[in-house]
Amino acid sequence: MTHSEKTAQPQETFVLELTRRFKAPREAVFRAWTDPEAFAQWMGPEGVAARDVKIDLREGGGYSLVMDGSEGGAHPLSGTYREIAPPSRLVFTFVWGFGDLKDMEMLVTLDFAEDKGGTLMTLLQERIPSKSAREMHNQGWNSTLSCLEIYLAA
Repeated sequence: MTHSEKTAQPQETFVLELTRRFKAPREAVFRAWTDPEAFAQWMGPEGVAARDVKIDLREGGGYSLVMDGSEGGAHPLSGTYREIAPPSRLVFTFVWGFGDLKDMEMLVTLDFAEDKGGTLMTLLQERIPSKSAREMHNQGWNSTLSCLEIYLAA
């Protein structure tokens, strides 16, 4: 494989860190990320529907889904689980299958901590290739986590 056939990772990358409190036990929050039926009900920003969700929940296993955008278009997303420590930690790669970020491997770490009868979740996304991509993911994750909050409250 020549260098031009590989997806080049940028020299400089960016990091996004978000923290959110949920009024649900951490086992329930962890399950929402790892159960395909649950994941499909909330994953994606507001107005986006996830479909074709597949989860092979083991280290080295993968996940994949397609997000149907509110403005049309299919947005495939996939990755590989790097660390699974129920109910406290989940680490996975994050790879879009379309657009400017196609095939660029980012890394997401989720930490789940018990907090005042609920869960404090920290999301750390690393290897983001640009400031504009970081801002796009910041908006997307904040909206997605609001959808998770609604799902957990139901």
